[in-house]
Amino acid sequence: MQIFIQALTLAASFCLVFFEQQTDFTSYNVPLLGFLIFIYVLLSLRNKGKGFLTLGGEGPWGIFILNTVILMLIFSTGMLNSALFFLLYFLMFGISFVFEPLTVFVFVLGILFVFLPEALRNDSTINLIKLGGLTLISPLAFFFGQQYQKNDKQQEKVEALEERTKEAADTIAKDLDAVIKDEKQNLAAKDIERLNEVLEETEDLREESNVE
Repeated sequence: MQIFIQALTLAASFCLVFFEQQTDFTSYNVPLLGFLIFIYVLLSLRNKGKGFLTLGGEGPWGIFILNTVILMLIFSTGMLNSALFFLLYFLMFGISFVFEPLTVFVFVLGILFVFLPEALRNDSTINLIKLGGLTLISPLAFFFGQQYQKNDKQQEKVEALEERTKEAADTIAKDLDAVIKDEKQNLAAKDIERLNEVLEETEDLREESNVE
């Protein structure tokens, strides 16, 4: 379900830009760009600036806006001859890190959808090379996205395990402390000494969890 929503988000962005370029709305490019950039900054600030580095933060809206803005800028500055065309390479890798890696291929199909008519119209050889280069790099972006998200999930598991370890250490330390205080008179000296050793080890474990 998640990958479907992400793919639909990218498709909607490409369709919006494509149809916007086919109508008279191109005269409103500047105010529309300003509005979209403003919304994107708000999404980023919502996560205290971290959203800017994660392409808008959680959810598909950040990618939708960023993809739309970059496409509009490229269309406004010469399309395939735009000096900003290289941004699509960075955006493709960014999408593979934030979205499901498979959506990279949806991104490539969207690029072909909006740029192929122009590529076939003028200087088709050079234009097709540009689009071909983007297409050929897509498997690499998919691979890096897969590895990045795999490592990210492993890191989340490690952090969750550390958190559970800390909670368990806190609980054990609390229970042991209560046992020593309540049953001190009924426990032998050796038992108290062993419980204190366990309590010390628990404290060490808790400190190690806090350091990590």
